[in-house]
Amino acid sequence: MRKGGSVRRNRPTRRENKKLLIVTEGEITEVQYLQGLAQHLRAAGITVIPCTVQSGGGEPSRVLAKARDLASRNDYEAVWLVVDVDEHASLDDVLRTCTAGGETVVVSNPQFEVWLLWHFASTGAPQTTVSLKKELRRHGFVGKHLPVSFPFDRVDQAVTMAMHKDRPAAPNARGSNPSSAMPHLVEALRRT
Repeated sequence: MRKGGSVRRNRPTRRENKKLLIVTEGEITEVQYLQGLAQHLRAAGITVIPCTVQSGGGEPSRVLAKARDLASRNDYEAVWLVVDVDEHASLDDVLRTCTAGGETVVVSNPQFEVWLLWHFASTGAPQTTVSLKKELRRHGFVGKHLPVSFPFDRVDQAVTMAMHKDRPAAPNARGSNPSSAMPHLVEALRRT
């Protein structure tokens, strides 16, 4: 007890909640995947950082514009963009802008679907849009929607494939074909 008979109590400290903003190039596949992955990780007992997932509606410069607009209206700890290499003329400019501006860009080459394929198969062969669609159809994909039985539990297999010594992709960089910087976003989602 302190002088005067009062007991000093420690005040609880307020903990800031982290929150991520993720803006994707695609309107369906990437959004479904990221929401499903967060749900899977939570169900597996992993604490997931709260995130807002939004479609950016197209090519990388539009994704960046939407991300900056959304970020200006809310308080996010980090802003992530998920884009493809495809044939986007603005990709390199967006990568430079984001590096300078503090956003993190996850680039998949040639497309996000290579990341999805690595949940099913361990292949390092270069891919095209046509070959990816063909491979994913064999695994139950119809159009842009994920199959109901998508194997989110194989995310570590996909991480291993993406981090293979022949094709590691860094954030804010265009990797070789095939590559994806998605392991960096997966790690950011897992609260440490």
